[in-house]
Amino acid sequence: MTLDAAVAPALGGEGRSERPSAPAGSLLTKRENEIANLVAEGLSNRAIAEFLVLFPRTIDGHVERILTKLDFTSRTQIASGAASQKR
Repeated sequence: MTLDAAVAPALGGEGRSERPSAPAGSLLTKRENEIANLVAEGLSNRAIAEFLVLFPRTIDGHVERILTKLDFTSRTQIASGAASQKR
C-alpha cells in the first residue's frame, strides 16, 4: 500500500493518482524518514534538532522537503503518514 493510499481516508480523499506506486519509504531519505517519525512523536523542529544534534534550520529544511515530496501541507499529515507506515 502506498503512503497516499494509507493517508487518503484520513484526509477525506482517494489520494493523488499521478503519484508513482513505489513504496512510500522510497520517497524519503533515511534521514527524512527519521525526522518524519520524530514529528509523529510530537517533537518540535527545535527539539528534533537537539535530539539529532543538528541546527534547527537544518530540520526546517528537512521538514519542508518532506512536505514537498509527499505533497502535504502540514506537520499533522506527516505525523499521520508516519503513523500509518508503522502499522
